[in-house]
Amino acid sequence: MLHDKSSIIFARGDIHSRQIALTYDCGADRGKAVEILNVLQGHGVLATFFITGQWAENNPDICRKIINEGHEVGNHSYDHPDLTRISMKELVRQATEADKSIYRVTGKHTYPLFRLPFGSYSRRVLDVLGEMGYEYCIHWSRETLDYQQLPADRIVNRIVNNIRNGEIILMNVLGQGTAEASDLAVTELKNQGYEFVTVGSMLSKVFEEIKYLSYRKRNSYPPAE
Repeated sequence: MLHDKSSIIFARGDIHSRQIALTYDCGADRGKAVEILNVLQGHGVLATFFITGQWAENNPDICRKIINEGHEVGNHSYDHPDLTRISMKELVRQATEADKSIYRVTGKHTYPLFRLPFGSYSRRVLDVLGEMGYEYCIHWSRETLDYQQLPADRIVNRIVNNIRNGEIILMNVLGQGTAEASDLAVTELKNQGYEFVTVGSMLSKVFEEIKYLSYRKRNSYPPAE
C-alpha cells in the first residue's frame, strides 16, 4: 500500500468558523431515521448520514429520502465489524459491498467519506481505505451517547454544553431520543449563531483555508526597513 494515499482522519472543522456538522450513523435498526429527517427538513438543515450496506438494503425508502432531501451519505462498512480485527480481504469486501448496496438504492456512491465502526482504526486500515478512494475517515469531536437510549434532554446537554466552532457531532438513528434532541439542539444553536453544514462542506472550507494560508506564506515578504 502507498502511504501517501492513506485515508486522513478528520474530526473537526475550521475553529474560526461558526459551523457545526451533524452526523448520524445508520447501522442497526430503522430507529428514528424518518423522524430525524423530518426535524432536519423542518429546520432547513443538512446533515451527513453514514450508512452500512445492510441498513441500506433493509431501508431503501429512507436512503432515498436522505438523498432526495439533499443530505450527504458516507460509507459505514457493510455490517459494522471492528475493521482492525478482520483480514485485508474482508476489509475490502466490507467497504465495497456497502458502497454497492447504497449505490443500488440511491444512485450515489459513498466516496470519499468513510466512518469507521466504533471509531477503530490502524495504519493498515487507513492505507487500504485510502487506496480504495476513501480519502477521509470522518471521526467526531463530540459524542452524544444517544445509542445508550439517553433521554432527549441529556443528549441536548451533551451537544450544546461548551459547544465550539467546527464541531462534528456523532449521533445514531437508533437513539429513541435523538430526533427530539436534534430539534431542540438545532433551535438552541441557531439562536447562538451557528450554521449547520455537511461534513463535505466543512472539509472544503478547511482545505480552502489551508490553501489560503499556504499562499499567504509563499507570497509574503519581510516588511521594508
